[in-house]
Amino acid sequence: MVADRSRPSALTRVAADLLAALGLFTRLPLEWLERIAAPVDLRRSIWVWPLVGIAVGLVTAVVATLGLAWNLPPLVAAICAVMTQLLMTGGLHEDGLADSADGLGGGRTAERRLEIMRDSRIGSYGALALGTCVALRVACIATLPPAALICCLALSGGLARTSLLVVMRWTPPARRDGMAAALFPLPVRLTGMTLFAVALVTLLVLPSQEGAVVLMAALLATLLLRRTAMRSIGGFTGDILGAAAVLSELAALLVMVSFAR
Repeated sequence: MVADRSRPSALTRVAADLLAALGLFTRLPLEWLERIAAPVDLRRSIWVWPLVGIAVGLVTAVVATLGLAWNLPPLVAAICAVMTQLLMTGGLHEDGLADSADGLGGGRTAERRLEIMRDSRIGSYGALALGTCVALRVACIATLPPAALICCLALSGGLARTSLLVVMRWTPPARRDGMAAALFPLPVRLTGMTLFAVALVTLLVLPSQEGAVVLMAALLATLLLRRTAMRSIGGFTGDILGAAAVLSELAALLVMVSFAR
């Protein structure tokens, strides 16, 4: 039986999914991956999104741990870790958070809110949301015990990217153009399997009560933002997805800090 050479192999499909997810969520050089990847399918790559979040969280935790090992104060080590994280991701989600805060807080109609969210300039609502959320992330990392950094930051990073799937699976796009609309609707089976896998890993890695509360906190933050977006602009945008990632990550980190004390 002759193999079908026109069909990409499993390795090239995995490489393509990894390329799509890393290209979407990071600013890392990916030329090495492009050489072996099959044609990219962004919707098919959603199973890799939590893994990219976990990887970003791991790097953040390593930088914080190294800072503490070099006798830096916890606050300084946390700032260095968050700076590294922002360099890796290009501040993608933070940009969405700022734009969402400006649009949802500053517009009186759905059309005006969407117009504000498209504006690259940052307003007072966006600056306040961005500043307080980054400061809260730094404070959480500085407060976590050194032994818990890797576990907590990896899981919170994975949950942050998983929250995007929750929004996109059960929310219509607010616009008919743009990448967010192009991803809708998500593959039902693949989305469900990814959500189940992330929830299961969280419950297995963390103590049962803490894991359950972390999942509920991240989900609650995501659903509250989804409800606000539905009432304000009639659906989600790329900026809303960025805001969901930031808020769900912070919700998970706050719970982890409260259990660690």
